[in-house]
Amino acid sequence: MEYGKITKKGQVTIPLKFREILKIQTGEKVLFDLEGEKVVLKKAPLNPVANLVGLGKGIFGDSVKYQRKIRDEWEDK
Repeated sequence: MEYGKITKKGQVTIPLKFREILKIQTGEKVLFDLEGEKVVLKKAPLNPVANLVGLGKGIFGDSVKYQRKIRDEWEDK
């Protein structure tokens, strides 16, 4: 068992031992849950889809114009 101290801002440092066990790196998110009167800390799962959002932004220019162009080409066939 290890102790931590709560700051004025409500922050607590996670002891190194637990960060190493959970493989928590600086900037990563953690989940807090309650089990009765216990607070459970878990490493937040990575969301690979969130990393892709906005990746191709601007590739096709204005999306509405691109969609109209594709529809026009389809109707011409």
